[in-house]
Amino acid sequence: MESAQNRQSKVEVKLFLHPEDHYRAMAAAKTLNLAEREFFALALHLGATQILRQTEAA
Repeated sequence: MESAQNRQSKVEVKLFLHPEDHYRAMAAAKTLNLAEREFFALALHLGATQILRQTEAA
């Protein structure tokens, strides 16, 4: 089985956020000095990792 790190494909994700959530995300990105795209990529990665760890522990 090929590991996820060796794959060279890309996935497109479309997010629909409440305006207040978008405002909060942009404020967090600005605080972290990240572009919007980078911030959401990191947030999705960290969120998915947390969910996977929780399911493995169950």
